[in-house]
This record gives sequence, C-alpha cells and structure tokens, in this order.
Amino acid sequence: MACALALALPVGARAQSEPTLASILASRRAARAALHTREPRSTEILGMVSGAALQGIFHSWRAGDNQRYDENTGVRKEATFRLNGREYAVNENGAVRELRGLLLARQRTEDFIESDRFVDQPQYDRFVGEQQLPDGRDVHVIVVTPPQGQSETIYIDRKTAMLDRVAYDDTDGTATEDYYDYKVFAGVLIAQRSVESNGDHAFDLMREITTVFIDRPIPPDTFVLPPAPAIQTAQPVTVPLQMHDAHDYVRVRILGRQYTFLLDSGAQAIVLDAHVAKDLGLTPQGQLEVAGAQRTGGLGVVALDSIEIGTASLPIRMVTVLDLRGVTGAEPIDGILGYPFFAAAEVRIDPDSETLTFAKPGALKPEGTVFDVDSDRELVELQAKVDGADGRFVIDTGNGNELLVYGSFIRAHEGLIQYAGGRFANNMGVGGSVSAVGVMVDQLDLGPFRFFNRYANVMLGTQGAFADRFAAGNIGLGVLRNFILTVDLANAKLYARPAAHFDDGRYRTVRQR
Repeated sequence: MACALALALPVGARAQSEPTLASILASRRAARAALHTREPRSTEILGMVSGAALQGIFHSWRAGDNQRYDENTGVRKEATFRLNGREYAVNENGAVRELRGLLLARQRTEDFIESDRFVDQPQYDRFVGEQQLPDGRDVHVIVVTPPQGQSETIYIDRKTAMLDRVAYDDTDGTATEDYYDYKVFAGVLIAQRSVESNGDHAFDLMREITTVFIDRPIPPDTFVLPPAPAIQTAQPVTVPLQMHDAHDYVRVRILGRQYTFLLDSGAQAIVLDAHVAKDLGLTPQGQLEVAGAQRTGGLGVVALDSIEIGTASLPIRMVTVLDLRGVTGAEPIDGILGYPFFAAAEVRIDPDSETLTFAKPGALKPEGTVFDVDSDRELVELQAKVDGADGRFVIDTGNGNELLVYGSFIRAHEGLIQYAGGRFANNMGVGGSVSAVGVMVDQLDLGPFRFFNRYANVMLGTQGAFADRFAAGNIGLGVLRNFILTVDLANAKLYARPAAHFDDGRYRTVRQR
C-alpha cells in the first residue's frame, strides 16, 4: 500500500566498524527504545506529490487495522485500502480489485518492514554488506523475506539507524523508495519526504508531507470502499469480432465517432492512438513511461467519461494516449481495449461465432473449466506448464502468437528450452519491437488441457513487458482461439470451454522456424 512512511525510529545510533546482522538489529532496537516513541491510535497525513509532469496531493489515514491512501494528480486519481486485514486497490478508472497475488505478497513485506518486525524476527533477514547510496548516505544492506512475502532489500543508515531506502523487483527492473527528513510528531517519527523511482529518474515520483494529525478521530466512512464501475447495460450485449492479422478487434464509439480497438487482456489500460486524441480534440496531460515491447515515453493521459461498445456504455475516467503505429504489425489501430474493460464487465470471447459478449460482472452463466487468476497487476495471470515446468503466464488476447517465453523462465529452467541456432524474429508491441528466437515447445499444459508442438518465441529483451521478472511468459491467441473464454475478474476467475475447432496440435505438421 503506497503511503507516507510513518516509523518509530531513533536518531544517533552509531554504526559499528564490523557490523553483523545481530549488531545492526540490536543497535536499531536500542535506539528506538531510547526515543520513547509510541503506537498512535490513529494517524492522518496530507502532502504534495509531483512527477511525470503532473502535480497533486496525497492523503493517508490509519486507525487500527484499517488504512487508506489517496493520490490525486488532477486527471489521475488512485487509492489503496486495507480493511480488516484485506488489501484493495482502486485504479485511475475507479476499478476496485482485491489483492490476492503478487502485490499482496509485496504488501506483506512492506508491513513487515514498516512495523519493524524484521528487527524482532531476524530469521527472515539476510545481511548483505555495506554500501553508499548515490546521495552519499552510508548504509547497511539487508534482504528481508517474511513468510508469504516478496523479498525486498532495506538500507539502514549507518549513522542514524533510520530506514533510508527500500528496493524491490518490479516488472523488468528494480524499484526504490528513498526516505528523508525524519521528524517526530507527537511520539511518532515520520519521513517527511520520499522519492519513488524505477531507475529512470525523468519519471521519479516525489512526495512531501505538509500536515500530520496524530490521534485525531477518523470518520468511519473514510474506510469504506467506493463502488466499482460496471458496464452500463441491463442485458448481455453481443458484438461482432473483427478477426484479422492474427488479432481480434472491436468497433467502439467515442464522442459519437467510430473507431477500431484491439481487444487486449494483456494491456493494463485503455489506450487511444495519438491521432484519435487529436481527432477528438483531447490534449494529453503529463508524461508516461510505458513498459510495452520496450520501455517508452508516452504522450500522457486525458479525461474521458465513457466509451460505447454496441448498445452498452463503459464508464471510465481517463485513457492513455500513445503512438500505436506498428503495435500489431502493418495494420493501423485506433486504440486498445484493456484491463478497465475486463474489470468492469464479464467478458466472453467466442471464436466459433466470432463474437464478443459482455455483461455486468456475474451476469453470464459459467461455461467450461474454471481457472483461478491473479489480476493484482491489472493483467490476467494464471499458472501453466511448459515442458513440465511451472510458471506464471499472462493470458493475452492482444498477442497473435501462440506462446512467448520470457528470459526469467529460461534462466530459472536452464536447458529446458533449446533455442541456440533458432531463427531470429521481432515481436511487435507498444514502444516498438523486441528481438526473439523462434523455437518449438513440445508441450504446454493449461489446467487439464494439454497442447503439443507449440510455436514459441523466446524473448531476448532486457527491458519492457517481455522482460518481466515475475511472469514466465505470455499465452496468445494462437492457443486461446481453441477456447470460448469467459473472463470474470470481479471473481478472479477465467472459464475455458473447447471451441468447435479445438486442436491440441498433437498431429500438426511441424514447420521449421
């Protein structure tokens, strides 16, 4: 849960010349006790946030087991909640999701660090050594991995024993949050300034506290989740799918004008091509960094109330504006229908009838084998096996290939997939293309369904979505078109029923790649 860090930490703890994990933790524990801090009944913190050419405010509340954090940079508004031990995120379009997977694991570690439980439970710590941060602060480096949590690295100041930095793996790189200017407020020590970065400092996010309230009563309705937006339709709506160039497209209307959008469960946003934004008279705000095929700077975001699909209205707040030329190859597209659509509706993709059916969450009758999915990262992710090895895969209706395999999976299963000497290929996506090697995968297991002789691209990129450190790869339309798929993200489920032309590939003629 992103929030201003409020810690009961001391000043003046002296680093030892030859520190050990035990001595570092003992010094921190002793200095904290010397500060005579206390656990507040409640905290409320307000401040300013800036970055990516946007400025705004943040507001956080904490009382007992409940927390809330709001961030508002004008067109972009996001929030996180903790309610009775359960974690929720509200994205910029108002979509509400409960965290159940990767981000929940990360939150467990952040809580473990923020509460200083790593001091009292050193069995989950590993002392790495000493380091100097780029701003000159000398720190002890400790890797913290609590039960059911994601490993994170903390940097404890050698002079003050304060927490100077937290670092963690995030998609294709390492994200950091640095803390500065600690001050005691009514017995609670709070870092008044923080900087969040993914290494590209042009997109750093800076927060600075302006007001702190300790033990002030917080109205109970502060900790009430907002209603999640849902597709506006009384009955299920069915529209044609335009299937060409190995992709599925849908006709949409925006401000009375018709456009063609890529249906893409592997996209975390609704995206307008730059020419569409210009056509509609929409001026992008801010600057974006997008992890597509490559990391690329986007044009920004624009406010938009809704998109019409068939007879239904999809309520949204904002869309991303990017240059989408070449995203699917030669075919130009006007936009991308990504996560906010799948979050606001129950969606059925039927390759037999070449139709897309959608309704309010829970309105479609389940059909087929059910899979548990993780949508923490605003993607549809599930467990599958490649040649017997387990991995987390993105279900990606916007990818026309059969299978993409990422470098993290290749490194974790050395020798499993032989790709030396394979044919080089370029895989297109937002931001351009990324090099890949074409291979044949003997077997892909998706729940009870087993596919043989799958054409796969081993992704060679070191940045962008195809260099994801958490996902093993990407299952594309070349496999997914074997199913009538129903995506029910409100209940974290995906249903797959074999289509009429289902072919597991066991008898396919294998072509050379």
